[in-house]
Amino acid sequence: MTIGAIQSNTGAPAYGGSRTTMDTYQFLRLLIVELTSQNPMDPVKDRDFLAQMAQLNTAQQMERMGGMFTTFQAAGLIGREVEAALPSGMRVAGKVEGVQMSAGRVFLTINGEAVPMESLRAIR
Repeated sequence: MTIGAIQSNTGAPAYGGSRTTMDTYQFLRLLIVELTSQNPMDPVKDRDFLAQMAQLNTAQQMERMGGMFTTFQAAGLIGREVEAALPSGMRVAGKVEGVQMSAGRVFLTINGEAVPMESLRAIR
């Protein structure tokens, strides 16, 4: 069986997620391609399909655990002095006032501004 390349027209996935999210997305795309491209005279065996579904479930659980771990890390920064470099090139420094999640990403509130967790450059 041949599985064609998976490409996006925009060069970026339609979701704004982590590497785990991207891997889950790619797994789903591969599963769909496999199921639509299979030979009707030799379909995927039940146990192979169940194994793939178990792999998907495991990947989703790992994604959730990773998100919870990142949130716990961020909560531990409340009250600490940090410095962040935003994608715009602007630098933000100050105490972490709060933590919030939006669209599966963790944001720290610094000086009243929501800063993505991955933008942190220094913790004091």
